[in-house]
Amino acid sequence: MVSRLRDAARSCASARDAAQRADAAHDAARTDAEERVAASVFSDAAEAAAALRDAAEIEQLATRVAEHDAQRTATRHRVLELELELAGTPDEPVDLAASQAALDTADAARTDALAAESEARHLAAALRDLVLQLDDAYAGVAARAAEAAAITRLADTVAGRAPNSMKMDLETFVLAAELEDIVAAANLRLQDMSSGRYRLQHSDARAARGAASGLGLEIADAFTGHARPAQSLSGGETFLASLALALGLAEVVTARAGGVRLDTLFIDEGFGSLDEETLELAMRTLDELRQGGRTVGVISHVAAMKEQLPAQLSVEATPHGPSVIRQEGSAETPAVQSGSLAEV
Repeated sequence: MVSRLRDAARSCASARDAAQRADAAHDAARTDAEERVAASVFSDAAEAAAALRDAAEIEQLATRVAEHDAQRTATRHRVLELELELAGTPDEPVDLAASQAALDTADAARTDALAAESEARHLAAALRDLVLQLDDAYAGVAARAAEAAAITRLADTVAGRAPNSMKMDLETFVLAAELEDIVAAANLRLQDMSSGRYRLQHSDARAARGAASGLGLEIADAFTGHARPAQSLSGGETFLASLALALGLAEVVTARAGGVRLDTLFIDEGFGSLDEETLELAMRTLDELRQGGRTVGVISHVAAMKEQLPAQLSVEATPHGPSVIRQEGSAETPAVQSGSLAEV
């Protein structure tokens, strides 16, 4: 019992000491609060309590304060950098007018550049469209060019130009085909007149120095067994070959004209270049034509021929006026009649 009373007394004494300390702390806190309120902008503690913020607002304000501190620190660093950069520069004020003019010029140039860029973009788009159109047009032109190239090649070939390696145009080609028929008909006469020695043969060999070819003639000589140029014939042989070609031409023209005959043939000179034997062969050939019903007129000064011509017209020059034409031969024989030889 006594122990409990003793313990209670001790607890009571401790509580009284604690109460006294608490009263002293309360008084000190009140005094501090009153002093703080007096030093603040608030009139009393109630007004200060009303100004307190909630936790969220306090956190937001703390964030703003931290950001402000960071910006201030960065600004201080930048100010320090500028001070270092401006160290040693004159203290006179900076001429802002020149900088502003440069800025205005740069801004105008930027505006022009943006406008030029926009125009260039539109131009590039238009050019792309044109390129597509050109591609389509080129494809069409390429097809037409291929057709034109084929037509041009055909035209050049027909005209005897490259790639025609023979230099033979279409007209010459047709004439060459006709010449082959003429040569075949002429050889029937020439072999007889040359006693079987000569034959004409058509040559389409390419001419020298790029000249047109296709109408060449060569002479096949049975004595040598080789062909030689027509220019190598003597004067009399050339006349016989020419006469044979003329007769062959007459035969072909007659055949091409649907059977219309060439009833009259005139031969101008050339007989004077023939020897007696060759002249006899030529006259025999002409006589065969006469026997076939044709009229052959011979223009010549060879006296030996007069004996073989039944009808003649003699042309004699006079000293006082025009030439005189005299008919010679039998009275009942006309100068030129069907189925006769005549000298004019």
